[in-house]
Amino acid sequence: MRLCSFAATLLTTLTVSHTQAATPGETCLQDLRVLPAFLLENDTGARQHLAQKGQAYFDQALASASTAAARVNDEAACNTVLSGYLSQWRKGHLQIMPTGALKHETPAAAPSSTAAPTATIDDRAPSLQLLSPHTALLTLPSFFPGYAGLINDLLESKRDELASRRNWIIDVRRNNGGSDSTYAPLLPWLASGESVNIGGEWLSTPANIASQENICALYAPGDATCTKYMALAVTRMRSVQPGQFVAQSTNGPVSYASVSGQAVQPSRVAVLVDRDCGSSCEQFLLEARQSFRVKLIGRNSGGALDYSNLRMHPLPSGRRQLAYATSRSARLPDLQVDLDGIMPDIYLPPPKDEAERAQEIVRVQRWLEGGTLRPNNI
Repeated sequence: MRLCSFAATLLTTLTVSHTQAATPGETCLQDLRVLPAFLLENDTGARQHLAQKGQAYFDQALASASTAAARVNDEAACNTVLSGYLSQWRKGHLQIMPTGALKHETPAAAPSSTAAPTATIDDRAPSLQLLSPHTALLTLPSFFPGYAGLINDLLESKRDELASRRNWIIDVRRNNGGSDSTYAPLLPWLASGESVNIGGEWLSTPANIASQENICALYAPGDATCTKYMALAVTRMRSVQPGQFVAQSTNGPVSYASVSGQAVQPSRVAVLVDRDCGSSCEQFLLEARQSFRVKLIGRNSGGALDYSNLRMHPLPSGRRQLAYATSRSARLPDLQVDLDGIMPDIYLPPPKDEAERAQEIVRVQRWLEGGTLRPNNI
């Protein structure tokens, strides 16, 4: 793929002074100008986006961003400009991060049975409410790996209470994803036999291979499972020529798995979803909805799943880094989640405020217990 013509001109005309400290505008332009070529070589969605939208579209986007970047006076303003430019490529799984930051948030307190008591309240932690003798509410605001232990512990410690409720509400509204393995302990509660899983493909490039080799030290230090998985990924990526895609698994893109269910499972499960459910949250929806007992209720999900496995690439200024996708789903192009998210089985209009948002749980509980989904004022 050729570099955008505007970027080529910019590379030959823009020079940051070596005799004095660069201004915010100069460093912003410095970072901006490397993005088109890097994305087209390494990001799994960029080539397809270019084919869909055309060279002229991205030339104009870069020209507009360059004008704005030259005028910024601080790093925050630059980050806004660069993020706006990246959004012209796609809306999810492509972003600017501060140097040293990871994509996902960190729990407010590390889960540990020996940790000292803390007054910090982590509003991303999982929680369980027993709404009635018949219905349980499981709220899962994040699938970040730091919450995997908390979710598993919650399911284990409340096993009897969960097993005695025939109706479940699983609230994943505002869940911005994390890792598929985080929600894995939940699947046996929902499964109804065999599940069909669609895998993905890695894009093999020197930068992507290097990022795979370093990701476990940054993302999950000391995690033997991560180290083993990424070593296999690197082996697969080295087996093809740079610029080519390779399946993540030697068994092909489609797999069929029989999930062993719990001895007692809920009869009916309503998964509450909204536009803020993205990434691994959407993968959870794809897996959960294969169960005969699950219904998705709410709004379309966010649409950030087709291109994933984000890795970090430092930008020339040293002040920020690019988070970009190194894999794509084998569902493409037939089933594209990024176009408009995953549709719910039952649509609920967006709530006007937090009170209406809370009422959605009341309405769904009433529906599960034989009543109506209608709002109270109808």
